[in-house]
Amino acid sequence: MVPTADNQGGLEWRLIRNWMVPGRDGAIPRRYQTWVDVHSGEVVMRVNEVKHIDGKWSMPATENKPERVVRRMGIDRPSMLVISGIMQSEIHDMYPFQLPIEGAMPHLALSFGASTVYTDADGGFISTATGPQEIDVNLEGAWSSVYTAGVMPSTSVNFADGYNTIGLNNLGNLKERSAYRSVSRIHDHMKEYLPGFDGLDFPLTTNIDVEGECNAFYDGVSINFYDLAGGCNATSLIADVVWHEYGHGINGYFYNSLGANFNNGAMNEGYADLWAMSLGDIAEIGKGFYTDNEDGIRQYDQEPKVYPEDLVGEVHADGEIICGAWYDTHLLLGGDWDATMALFVDAYPGLQATAQNGNEGQAFTDVLIDVLQADDDDGDLSNGTPNGITIIEGFDIHGITVFSYAEIEHDPMEFAAADEALIIEGEADILFPYSLYFNAVKLWYQTATNGDWVEMEMTNPAGDSMFEAELPAQPNGSVIAYYMGIVDDFGGLSAVTPVAASNNPHPNLPHYLLVGVDPVLVNDSDDYSDFGSWTTGIPGEDSATTGIWEESIPVGSYAEMNDASTIVAPTMDHTIGFAGYAFLTGLNPGVNDGIGANDVDAGHTTLLSPVIDLTAYEEPIMSYWRWYANAPASGANPATDWWQVELSSDAGATWQYLENTLQQDISWRRMAFRVADVIDVTSQFQMRFIASDSTTIGEYLDGGSLIEAALDDIILYDRANPDGVAEVEEDIVSGYPNPAANAVQSNGWMAGSTLDLYDVATGRLVATQRVGGSGQATWNVASIASGTYVLSGVNAIGRPSNWTFEVKR
Repeated sequence: MVPTADNQGGLEWRLIRNWMVPGRDGAIPRRYQTWVDVHSGEVVMRVNEVKHIDGKWSMPATENKPERVVRRMGIDRPSMLVISGIMQSEIHDMYPFQLPIEGAMPHLALSFGASTVYTDADGGFISTATGPQEIDVNLEGAWSSVYTAGVMPSTSVNFADGYNTIGLNNLGNLKERSAYRSVSRIHDHMKEYLPGFDGLDFPLTTNIDVEGECNAFYDGVSINFYDLAGGCNATSLIADVVWHEYGHGINGYFYNSLGANFNNGAMNEGYADLWAMSLGDIAEIGKGFYTDNEDGIRQYDQEPKVYPEDLVGEVHADGEIICGAWYDTHLLLGGDWDATMALFVDAYPGLQATAQNGNEGQAFTDVLIDVLQADDDDGDLSNGTPNGITIIEGFDIHGITVFSYAEIEHDPMEFAAADEALIIEGEADILFPYSLYFNAVKLWYQTATNGDWVEMEMTNPAGDSMFEAELPAQPNGSVIAYYMGIVDDFGGLSAVTPVAASNNPHPNLPHYLLVGVDPVLVNDSDDYSDFGSWTTGIPGEDSATTGIWEESIPVGSYAEMNDASTIVAPTMDHTIGFAGYAFLTGLNPGVNDGIGANDVDAGHTTLLSPVIDLTAYEEPIMSYWRWYANAPASGANPATDWWQVELSSDAGATWQYLENTLQQDISWRRMAFRVADVIDVTSQFQMRFIASDSTTIGEYLDGGSLIEAALDDIILYDRANPDGVAEVEEDIVSGYPNPAANAVQSNGWMAGSTLDLYDVATGRLVATQRVGGSGQATWNVASIASGTYVLSGVNAIGRPSNWTFEVKR
C-alpha cells in the first residue's frame, strides 16, 4: 500500500504492484520502476532507474547562442507509456459441471511488431511497445498451441497506451481456451519440481474435438481431446484430464532426456494421474467425464488396488496400483505435496518404467527401493530412513514390497497319504540387489477350517532357488490349507501363493491338501450326479434378471479377443476341458459377444444342492472347484459384489456361511473342508452357492458390476479305511492297451485329481486332465507322435504314482 495524491490535492492509499520494465532506446538502456494500481490497472508512477553519460549532445542554436556540443550526465527524459496489462477469458477452471469463470490466460504470445512478449502465470504482461496498436492474438503460447480441425483460433485485439485489461472470450471457444490454460498450468507445475528439465519447454500441440468419443490421448507429439458425444462431456473441459495427458508427455520426454524410453504402460498411466493429482490436490481423476453424473473415472480415496491380485493387464487399472501407493504415502506424510513430490522427483530418474509391460512387479519394486534411497540420509538403508516406515506402509497398502517382482513357482499338492511327513516345495529366485533385504520364504498352514494358521520358515537345503517345508504327518481324513510368501527385512510380505491368500478380511482360497481320503459321491456334470438333482435359480427368492445358474457347456468371454489375460467367464469346464459340462451363471451367447452379454445383473442367483445324508460317513469332507469374477479389468464398480456359499444342517431351515467374500479369482480353484469343522453332521446337509450383482440407485450404472461364476467337480470324500490301504499294493494304477494307437484308459487314480501326460524322451508336458469320479482317465493319443509316455499323478490312496505306456503305429 502506498499513498498517492488524489484529485483534491490530498492523499489516498492504493494497493499497487511494482514492476521493473527493461528496454532500450537506440543504444541507451531503459529500466523503468513502474507502479500499477492493482484494482484499476492505472500506471501510478514510472521512473527510469538508468543514470548515464550520453557523450556528445548537440544543443540547437538560440537567439543569443549558436549551435554547440555539450556533455551531460543526468536522468533521461520521461518516455511515452508502454503497453502493459492482463489477458483474461472465460474458462472452465476444473470441471464442466461447474460454471465458467473469468481466468487468466498465462504464457500467451503477444507480438508487437518484431517483438514478442509472453504473459506471465497470472496473465499479466509489460511490453516495450507503445500504443495504441492493433495486433492478431493466436491461441498459442510458450507451452501450448491449440488447434481444432487443424485451425488455430485467432482474434484481433486493440491495445491502448499504458495498462490494458483485455477479455479474450472471442479467442476460440470455451473448450479451446480451457485446454490452453490447463496445459500452461501443468507445465508450470512440472517446472516447479523439475526446474532443470527443459525437454518440454516448447508449445505442445493441443488438438480439440478430434474424431471419436469418451476419450483423450497423448500420441508422442500432441495431446488430443474428444468432443461431447456418447454420454461423455468434452474432455478438453476437464482440467485434470488435460493434466493427465500432458503428464504422459512429461514421462516420455523426461525419460528421453536420460536416453531411455518410458516403456511400462501401467507406470505411465499411474504417473500421469499423479502429475494431475499433485497439481489439483485431488484424489479423483476425470470428474464430470460423463454427462449424467459428476463421478470420475478413477478414485484413489476408496478401496485400494493391490498387487498382484488386482493386476489385470489393463494399463489404466494396473496404473492405479502404483499411483495409489504414492497417494497413500502422500497422505501418511501429512498430505504435504511438496514432501511427496520431493521424494517423487528424486526417485523419478531411476528408470523403473523401462520395464516392459508384464513386468510390473519389477517396476513397482524398483520404485519402492528408489523412494527409500531418496529418503535415506546416511547411505545405509539397513538402519532405516527418516520416513521409511511411512513409505513402506503406503506402498504395502497396495501390495508393493521389496519382493513384488518375485513369484513362487509351486505345483500344488492335492492329495497325500496319511501318517507320512509332507514335503511342500516352492521355487523362488531371490535376485541381487533385492537379496540384500531378503528375510525368508515362509509357509502358513491350517489343519482345521477357520482354525489358527501355523507359520514356518521354509529351508533352502541346496542353497539354490528351491525352498521346502516339512509338515508333520496327518491322520486319515485330514484337510490341510496352506499358502506361501516371501518376507523382507522390513516385514513386507510378497509373492503370496496363491495370490491374495493372506488378505484380510477377504482372503483368496489357499491350496487344499486332502490326506488319507476316498471319494464317495461325485457330481461332475458329465458322467456322475451322485448327489441327485440340483436347483438352478430359485423363483420367488432370486432377483437377478440375467446370468441365472444353469448346467451347460461353457462358451466363455474375453474383454479382448485373443488375449487370454482378459478372460472373464470360463471357456471350459474343470473336469474334461472343452465340451465338458459345468454349472454356470448364464451361458454367454458366443465368445465374441462381449463380457456382459449374460453375466449376473440386477440381483442374485442361487444354485441349491439336494439334501444330502452325511450320517453314513466317518469324516465327511466336501470339496468343489469354483470360478468367480467381480473385478475384471473393464468391469464397472469392481470388487463390490459378493460370492457366498452357505451350509445348512436342517434341510435349509437355517444357513451359515462357509464363504462370504469380495475376493475374485478368475480361474478354477478348489475349496475343501471337513464338514464337522463348520457345521453339525446330519442327514439333512445342504449347500447353496450365490452370485450377486447389487443395485445402488444413483451410483455409476446404479452400482452394477460384471459378475461371472461357475462350479464343477463337487466331490464328497470320506476318511480312507486304513486296513484297506494296508492291503493295497504300492502301485495300484494300471491301463490298457499298451502299446496304444488311438486311445488309452488308465485306472486307480484319485478321483478329481490332476493327471499329467509327459513325453519320456523330451520331458515335455504333453497334456493335463482331471480324473473322473471312478478314478479312471481316458486319453486320446491319436494325434501325438509315436514314442514312450508316462502318466503322472496321485493314486487312489493318495500316493504319487506313474504309469508308462507306448504309442505305436
